Amino acid sequence: MILASTCTLISFVFLQEKCEGFALRTFIPEMTKAKLSSPRTLSSRLYVQQWQPPTGNDNTNSNQKRILLSPEDIEDPYVDLETKRYFDGTKPDSGINLAVQNFKRQGATIIDQLLEIIRIRPMDPFAPPECLQLSLSNEAVTEAERRREEAGGGVDAHPVSRALYDVGCLFLDRLFDGRPIERFWFLEIIARIPYFTYVSMLHLYESLGWFRACELRKVHAAEDWNELHHLLIMESLGGNRRWSDRFLGYHVAIVYYWVLVLVYLGSPRIAYQFMELLEAHAVDTYTTFINENRSRLAALPAPKVAKSYYTSGDLYLFDDFQVSRAPGSRRPPCETLLETFINIATDEGEHVKTMIACQNYSDGYGTTVVSPHLQFDKGAENTKIDLTSEQLEAIEDEKRALWKEWSAQVNNEWR
Repeated sequence: MILASTCTLISFVFLQEKCEGFALRTFIPEMTKAKLSSPRTLSSRLYVQQWQPPTGNDNTNSNQKRILLSPEDIEDPYVDLETKRYFDGTKPDSGINLAVQNFKRQGATIIDQLLEIIRIRPMDPFAPPECLQLSLSNEAVTEAERRREEAGGGVDAHPVSRALYDVGCLFLDRLFDGRPIERFWFLEIIARIPYFTYVSMLHLYESLGWFRACELRKVHAAEDWNELHHLLIMESLGGNRRWSDRFLGYHVAIVYYWVLVLVYLGSPRIAYQFMELLEAHAVDTYTTFINENRSRLAALPAPKVAKSYYTSGDLYLFDDFQVSRAPGSRRPPCETLLETFINIATDEGEHVKTMIACQNYSDGYGTTVVSPHLQFDKGAENTKIDLTSEQLEAIEDEKRALWKEWSAQVNNEWR
């Protein structure tokens, strides 16, 4: 079954590459061939297809009519995450039921993508992410990474980790060339997995009585919450529209999770180090993307989910993953797509700092990684004081001596 699914995916990718230069004029009406001429088009004019039943007086060849909406008619011009669901279930259910429901939803999108690939069904030129006309140069990303490493910002990674990272970057460059939003969606699907792994392993260690780090687990949960919203932003921009991208992303994520479980079991430091590699690459990628598309991004509105995460509601979890900042010290604006991507790039930089802190903590010479709400709490004294094993043993001996002294006093009083 897995082999058949893999072959199907490879066939889809092959067809997409072969059909890249196929003439669209045979299947797409002239009025829909033109791309958006201005980045303001999406925010100032939104075209939608409305199906109307045929009437006897209708002399046109098509029952589809194009309706023009003003910005005031819509709250969010991007994909509505509440109604456009490719994979989400609606309630907790048995694994079998969820799998069957998911298969039905995914199966319908497989047919849709196949029809688009062979040009039987035209792609909607006004649907994101294609209509956004955003670009990303692979060479520019590589150059940005090279400059960072030459400036001293490289990651001293294990050779195996570095080799896997380099192969992954080549894979991303090849598969998502010319599709930056889809690439970002794939990256964010993968970026959440390490935090799932860290929390799972910390739960395991705590359940076995080996090690307890509640604050560290809390920080990782906040990091996952942050990456989740990056993912939702990319989904609102249409990053997961293709079935083949979703298929690949989900299966890579599952394999990645179990590989990281084994890595964390052997060396938490290497697991954190590999994530530092990925987060540093994300900073380079998003920064390059911003520089290439600054004017267009500035003219487009921020998705609703981005505004909600960065500017409204309870921002406790937003503060909690940034261990180098005091809570409330970062409140970025989020009115345009440019500000949205700047915020995401800054978030990835904060993840890099947290991964470095986690590596130092696991090596034994760094400070304990705790929530910034505790770290910067002036009322919590000695929060960041780390003690050696000898100091801890001395404290335990002193506590034991005090306990014996107190128990002797109590026993004397009752005699």
